[in-house]
Amino acid sequence: MLRRIIALLAMLGASFVVVVAMAPAANADGCDVDEETGEVVCEDEEDGGGNGGNGGDGGDTGGSSTCNYNGREIPCTGPGGSVWSSLHECWIGPSAGELGEDLQPPAGQTKEDGAWHVCYFPPPGSSWEYTWVQTGEVVTIDPVVLAQRAIASMDLDPIQIGIVPESGPNRVGLVGLPVWMWVDSPTDDTFGPITASASEGSVSVSATASVSSIVWDMGDGTTVTCTGKGTPYADHYGKQDSPTCGHRYEKMSTDQPDGAYQVTATSHWVVEWAGGGQSGTIEFDLTTDALPIRIGEAQVLT
Repeated sequence: MLRRIIALLAMLGASFVVVVAMAPAANADGCDVDEETGEVVCEDEEDGGGNGGNGGDGGDTGGSSTCNYNGREIPCTGPGGSVWSSLHECWIGPSAGELGEDLQPPAGQTKEDGAWHVCYFPPPGSSWEYTWVQTGEVVTIDPVVLAQRAIASMDLDPIQIGIVPESGPNRVGLVGLPVWMWVDSPTDDTFGPITASASEGSVSVSATASVSSIVWDMGDGTTVTCTGKGTPYADHYGKQDSPTCGHRYEKMSTDQPDGAYQVTATSHWVVEWAGGGQSGTIEFDLTTDALPIRIGEAQVLT
């Protein structure tokens, strides 16, 4: 066993040709092989580079090559430059070479159909073993990672709030009168739809993102969920309710911090992606900064 491990470690230092497509740009510093036991040891990374399908709270969804394994992120490149395989759930390393000469191909396979390769398992679990990799099999980055990179490249932002009564020190709405909310000056990166793609090696993923709904927190303990961009207010509407997205305050805001209700709008983004033989949906939220809205009561003179 020790002879096999020593020979294996020697192979890691040499260049090798495998039937898998080697994915570029991955950090192998996080994983090492214990020379005595052959165990694969990976250090926890402070900066994984992905937001697990969030992507909307400032998390970095692109840049580094991280792959998914049992719900956690691991480097896409393992010991000796081995490449993560979602199919085999291990890092595929060099061909077994002479060490695999006495290993027979799986039933129904011949040596022309593939080769035995070193297969490193992430902890916890076994250290490594040989696995059969068929000729022409491609091992590349997880398509979900590329979908996250595509989302990051969109540079999405929260909406700009359009609201009447307006925000400002000299602006005051009245209790009981209709409040209108809408998306002010919508753009592709604040409301969608917007499409972007990302590629690595032979895998390319395209993603399209759009806002499916907006949840308005009115600051008075109520929320209003609206689909669509809403209807901008115009003077000729008078005291009509908004036909698409509105609210009415029942109390003055004088007892609120700074004497105003703090209104926020949370956009719910839905991203449909496809590529690398897979497809899926990623959802996340983006929330605006709070906007103060002052509400008072009309004074009746007698």
